Amino acid sequence: MWVPIALGRDVPKGTTRAVIVEGRELALWRGESGSVQVWEDRCPHRGMRLSFGFVRGDSLNCLYHGWEYGTAASCRRIPAHPDLDVPSTIKARAFPVAEAAGMIWTRDSGEEPMPALPDARPLVSLAIEARPELVLMVSAAAPQGGAQIFADEVDGMTFHIGWHQVDDNKTMLHCTTRVAADPLLALGAMRALRERAERRAA
Repeated sequence: MWVPIALGRDVPKGTTRAVIVEGRELALWRGESGSVQVWEDRCPHRGMRLSFGFVRGDSLNCLYHGWEYGTAASCRRIPAHPDLDVPSTIKARAFPVAEAAGMIWTRDSGEEPMPALPDARPLVSLAIEARPELVLMVSAAAPQGGAQIFADEVDGMTFHIGWHQVDDNKTMLHCTTRVAADPLLALGAMRALRERAERRAA
């Protein structure tokens, strides 16, 4: 199952971001060419969080010792040993990644392709202190097949909401729309959904 983990606009070129998905710590980063990567948030060398690292071109450099990883997740350079032919076995753990409907998506396993989703404008992300099943129940929405996303209509405006579970009691929602919309309207709709879900969870 493909899971949305961030709005695409929240990971601009040359930046990193940390995300937790079902208790797993992930590092998102986008190179200068525009492609985004999703890796385990741990450098294979000393376990430093790669989300603390810095992007140069299309490489991510670990903050601790500067080890440089390319978009294939392989270590390309170790600054303390500049002449070393880095063994191909030194790699960050990478996950499949796709961008669709204004969101960044990943999956843990399986071979299913990313479902076709229409283009959408990113609006807002919001944390809810409730499990995803409860959020879906209070929204009375059915997720689309193959991807964690559902539609919600507010004042005649259709929002597309993707979600990922952070831990046992927290869900992140990512809201987009296919047409121009006031982000404040989306934020109000998401806050109303959060209030209903958290009230039921209490």
